[in-house]
Amino acid sequence: MSWEIRPYQPKDQEAVQRLHWAGLNQFNARLEGPDLDQDLENIEKIYINNNGDFIVGLMDNRVVCMGALRKFTETVAEIKRIRVDQEFQRKGLGQKILSALEKSAKEKGYRKLRLDTTSKQRPAQILFERNGYQVTVRKRWDDLEIIFYEKELE
Repeated sequence: MSWEIRPYQPKDQEAVQRLHWAGLNQFNARLEGPDLDQDLENIEKIYINNNGDFIVGLMDNRVVCMGALRKFTETVAEIKRIRVDQEFQRKGLGQKILSALEKSAKEKGYRKLRLDTTSKQRPAQILFERNGYQVTVRKRWDDLEIIFYEKELE
């Protein structure tokens, strides 16, 4: 099996969408709203061309994981859209994506990272906390609890 992480390409759009929805559905963590998930319709504008990043992980040329970095301010960025195909979970791919995004953030001059997940996505909480992210606030959205995290970059 060959493995690589590379920048998002427009040909990845369908696979990224599929992976995104599968990840949310796996944990029954799907939120409804007209503006939610619109970023995935315009990845280049929202992430790549705005001092951010969007990466995919491929196993034998198949997109099996992904993650994004989105500018929040000149010194703060958000980690978004980390997803790992269910077949490839618990193999360290989420860690590889998170580490690559943190490296990208440092290279782009960000000093702090923010991210969020739901209380239903326990594997994500464990990943983030293991990597030094601290809970800043918890909020309710419909029937889900959203957990917000931050981490200072060194």
